[in-house]
Amino acid sequence: MRRFGFLTELQVRVIKLRSRGLSLREVAAILGTSHQNISVAERRARENVRAAEETIAAYKIATAAVKVVIEEGTHLADVPKIVMEECDRAGIRLRADFTLIFKMLKFSRPPCVDGQRLATPILVLVDREGYLSIYPLRGWVERLLKEIESI
Repeated sequence: MRRFGFLTELQVRVIKLRSRGLSLREVAAILGTSHQNISVAERRARENVRAAEETIAAYKIATAAVKVVIEEGTHLADVPKIVMEECDRAGIRLRADFTLIFKMLKFSRPPCVDGQRLATPILVLVDREGYLSIYPLRGWVERLLKEIESI
């Protein structure tokens, strides 16, 4: 059976059909198997995606040229300035401007934002090429950061 990264062909088929709103039983009928098998395939696909996300985050944390933790309550308009100053200190040419950083916060990390302020702390990573990643600093991201920083 073919693989797509961490996902098997069956897992891709299941998540594709489930993303279209089909029930477990409907997907099972289409794929000619039981709804229990579909449930297991979907659960394992989600676990594999989570593992892949954690792997990528670990890589980015380990290789980041700039790591900035920005605390809860910080005004969104202050975040780009903080990031740009840290990149300047590290000699990294940031490939983002104020507007892009602001939009990344506001639209790709909405749970971290409450009005015009951060609702939760965030971790901003900038790689050596100047590309930016933003993660909510809680749960597995916070654990990863602590563990990788202790190595």
